[in-house]
Amino acid sequence: MVPGSVLIVDDNRDLADNLGEVLEDEGYDCAIAYDAISAIDRIRARHFDLVVTDLRMSPLDGLTVVHAARLRSQETIVVLMTAFAGDVQLEAAMAAGVAEVVAKPIDTLRFVEFVRDRVAQA
Repeated sequence: MVPGSVLIVDDNRDLADNLGEVLEDEGYDCAIAYDAISAIDRIRARHFDLVVTDLRMSPLDGLTVVHAARLRSQETIVVLMTAFAGDVQLEAAMAAGVAEVVAKPIDTLRFVEFVRDRVAQA
């Protein structure tokens, strides 16, 4: 049985691919998007238990992905990854429905534990 479906969104392809591979090794059904536009298309096409998105991307940022995930399903857990968030951005993210903010650089082992705990709670 698959423990859950995860969408990883980051314009850093190496990071997105690495996180996807690690979670797939743990049994998760992972999809990857390298920009917000592709992520929104994937969110509209199917349900995800967890959406993990970078904040700073171009031309659309991670908050756009957060809003799309919220429109699709209030049950989807949305996590924001960032190394650059200021207080105003974090407040906007939490108001938009982000469950958690994860600091970059990502500790892969802690990230897997975090995903396991969050998806199990859903």
